[in-house]
Amino acid sequence: MTTPFAGARWALVVALAATALPAAAQQVPPPSYASFSERLPCVHRIGRCFDATIGGKPVEVIADKAEFEKLKALLQTLNSNLRDVHWIVREPVLGTLALDVETRANTLGLPLVGDEKEEPDVTVYALDGQDLESESELVAQQSVRVNGQPVVTQQETLTQDFLPPGRYAFAIKYLGRKNWDRKWVFLTVAK
Repeated sequence: MTTPFAGARWALVVALAATALPAAAQQVPPPSYASFSERLPCVHRIGRCFDATIGGKPVEVIADKAEFEKLKALLQTLNSNLRDVHWIVREPVLGTLALDVETRANTLGLPLVGDEKEEPDVTVYALDGQDLESESELVAQQSVRVNGQPVVTQQETLTQDFLPPGRYAFAIKYLGRKNWDRKWVFLTVAK
């Protein structure tokens, strides 16, 4: 005698087993060539946990390791202080829109970094010798404290609302209600 739905029960067991695979067997989120921690996916601070646009254009992952290595070599000749740039804006951005940076936590990051607490911090690196107007100011760094008090640092703050044509790297820091993440992004501002 056959049991009704016996095949269906087996299919359900197989489906449940597939969803319970260890993370090592699951796919690493892009960029797959970079370090990844299943337990702490945002810990490497390379931008996996939020999405961004610059001047309305999407920031995309550099998925191909060869492309990443080529860009890394180029950037080291332009500015040796730049960290690994895993993200790119593929289309040129208008200079009048280049400082328009939008961020939001993505599916991976929302439970870890939370909703956006405040606007992103953006550091701009001009790579082609562009002259950017800025002024020095003292800023209390709330995330770094000595004897319970925030450390005060000097930073240069842009005093212009556009970027001249050329290549740039942006360090975009997403500040969530629970934690933070950072994307290093390569982009070109149109002439």
